Amino acid sequence: MQMEIKARHLTLGDDQHEMITAALEKLEKFSPRPVQSMNLTIAHDAGRFTADGVLHLKAHEFRARAEEREPEVAVTEMIENMRKQLAKFKGKISGKQKGEGGGLGRVMPGDVDPAAGESPVGFLLKDMDVDTAKSVFQGADQPFLVFRNVANSRVAVIYRGDDGGLVHMESESE
Repeated sequence: MQMEIKARHLTLGDDQHEMITAALEKLEKFSPRPVQSMNLTIAHDAGRFTADGVLHLKAHEFRARAEEREPEVAVTEMIENMRKQLAKFKGKISGKQKGEGGGLGRVMPGDVDPAAGESPVGFLLKDMDVDTAKSVFQGADQPFLVFRNVANSRVAVIYRGDDGGLVHMESESE
């Protein structure tokens, strides 16, 4: 990560600089994508310290600001604001990702422990195209098949209609 720390109207000591650098590096673990750069400006004006930070990911930019009576406290508060933004962004990103780890990948309560003999209620959404889903449904003895359409990432259902033919439905886009 490329890091730039600027101080205006004050001089940062080596200990302060190391503490700030370590705190900024910890932000990387909250980011869902590699951090490209981090710019921090600490300014002193009329007895108040202001910490302005800008964190750059590949296609996103996060900004945070804090004002306190001590530079370390201002930086800590700014980093906490940045961490909250990254955590929120990471939640949005993981909610849209496909697969078992995120989004609609697993539809099962988290408090069920199959290893302890508890019966899980739910199912795993599999990614497949409509033609594959139809062939899988025809080979199974189930009343319907729920899957995630790889063409548009929507939840879809295949079932047998009243006339005996296969019916395909999809959720509406957001």
